[in-house]
Amino acid sequence: MITKLTKIKDSWIIKLLLILTALSFVSLFGITGYIGSAGKNKPVISVGSINISQADINSQFNHEMQMAKNLFGENLDINESMRSALLQGIIQKELMNAIMQETADDLGVSISDDYVRQIIFSQSEFLDADGRFSPEKFKRLLSASGWSEGKYIQTLKEDVIKQHLIHGLVENFNVPKFMTPYLEKINNQRKVFKYITINTDKLPIDRKISQDELEQYYQDFAPQFVEPEKRDASFVVLKTDDIAARFQPEEDEINAYYEENISQFVTPEKRNVLQMVFDQESDAEAAAAKLKAGEDFYKVAKTQAKQDKSATELGWVAQDQLIADMGGKIFSLKNGETAGPVKSEMGWHIMKVTGIKAKSEMPKAEARKKIIDEIRKEKAYDEAYETVSQIEDQIGAGKSLEDIAKENKVRIYKVKALSDDGQAGSMPEEHKKLLKSNDFLDTVFSYNIGEISQVIEEEDGFVIVRVDAVTDAHPKEIAEVKSEIEELWEENERSAIAQEIINDVTHDLENGDSIDEVARRFKLSLNVTKPLKRNETFANLSNAQVKELFQEQMNMPKLYSLGNVQIVAVNTQIVNDSKNISSEEANAMKMKVVSDLTQEAANQLVNAYGSNYKITVDYKNAGLSDI
Repeated sequence: MITKLTKIKDSWIIKLLLILTALSFVSLFGITGYIGSAGKNKPVISVGSINISQADINSQFNHEMQMAKNLFGENLDINESMRSALLQGIIQKELMNAIMQETADDLGVSISDDYVRQIIFSQSEFLDADGRFSPEKFKRLLSASGWSEGKYIQTLKEDVIKQHLIHGLVENFNVPKFMTPYLEKINNQRKVFKYITINTDKLPIDRKISQDELEQYYQDFAPQFVEPEKRDASFVVLKTDDIAARFQPEEDEINAYYEENISQFVTPEKRNVLQMVFDQESDAEAAAAKLKAGEDFYKVAKTQAKQDKSATELGWVAQDQLIADMGGKIFSLKNGETAGPVKSEMGWHIMKVTGIKAKSEMPKAEARKKIIDEIRKEKAYDEAYETVSQIEDQIGAGKSLEDIAKENKVRIYKVKALSDDGQAGSMPEEHKKLLKSNDFLDTVFSYNIGEISQVIEEEDGFVIVRVDAVTDAHPKEIAEVKSEIEELWEENERSAIAQEIINDVTHDLENGDSIDEVARRFKLSLNVTKPLKRNETFANLSNAQVKELFQEQMNMPKLYSLGNVQIVAVNTQIVNDSKNISSEEANAMKMKVVSDLTQEAANQLVNAYGSNYKITVDYKNAGLSDI
């Protein structure tokens, strides 16, 4: 189950998204986290008695997406493979957490609050200047990172449990010194491989499908030739932003917000500063003397402090960005004046002001629109909850979708011939993503003709659906699917031909014939690799497959299937390199072996723990129906 979740595309943005997923364990619940959650309580992951719902996964996903946008900008374009990779990362993390929690419960492992408190109190990022734990700093840093205190404590407990149940058991691997020559030999060893490639798609077929075969395929694969149930539906979309925009804050609220958040509308005075730093006061005094004598600041910094231009330019800074004593000195100077030497924990500083930007404050009138938008966001939950409650009351009272759309000043959209895989005969292009969502599809296929659904959530707001027509599933006529049957027959025919060739090739190789003879006999192209090390690949094989091939005996065939391409490879030559490696290379090699052994042991341990429980993962509910 764990290994099934490793189908992740290899791109830098996906790796960054997955790093975010690994580092963040907190869901930031917006409006959609509270309203209509009953429809999202379908289980996605089940490990023993622990169930993780679709709502949990969605909340995690939304949080990771927001983190990504905070890093890369709101216009970050998340394509389908990136979305899939992010969801896989979340599911893998949640699955492991569930396995660890069940195992800890069964073994009686629990982490006390006192122990967690000791960990938090000892973390340097939460300590003040005197080395004491600062509750204010703790809360401020958690808030800035999007963590709640409860979730942070829960995550610490999960990490400690993993330390006891996994890391503590596998972290003491070591490679004895006497193994070094053997590792060197393995590391330096290279092998030459010969291989035959059979591309199923390119194999010729010397006959056509017969009428009997056509009819037999039609019967044997009947479920593939069924026209699925399709439905016509009408729906309205209520955007959260639009609902919030209906709220108009009072003047006293606007004024209070402006006063309470004045720092948002004030740009403090900033100064462009040059600096040089010395370990010794005497060196700083000597540099200051040269500046007083009229020498250039950059020249003195280079000759006396050994600083280049980039190290000398501190840039534009506000007073609160500087060390306390330094800030007071710098912001008391006029443009062009110099301060120092001044002592700090970093050394002796000399600093010069080369530019001043005066403090500025956005007038209340100019800030008004931003303030109203912010207040509306704060009130959005209450407004959305009230609106949704009213609509659900209206639905219960028998109001039509047209009445609801009119009262809420939204349009009615139509989708025609919608199937349960999200395909449709016609649909509004702007809501294409919505129509493919599991919630929308489940709703459309759960109601009868003429019924109006309950309010359902979507990423930006709420949706109400009415089923207008239903076309039942029915078998297609054989004439309609003739081309599909012919394509299926040809695919199977080529696979059968390929399998026959593979059987003959591997039979002859196992009976002692060389791969050169076999390739000539069956008129197949023979390929030869250069001498390869274990970490090198060929013919699109993975590193793991090549490492596996390295373990095979000489001239023993190994078959690999890469989609429609079959590869039969043999190890034909060993090249031993007697070159001695350096001590640094030897240490790096041993560290790599230890790392591989540790990771493999950890994986085996997690799988062993997981084997004690019934584990299910519903990929469709998680939005990963392609796995």
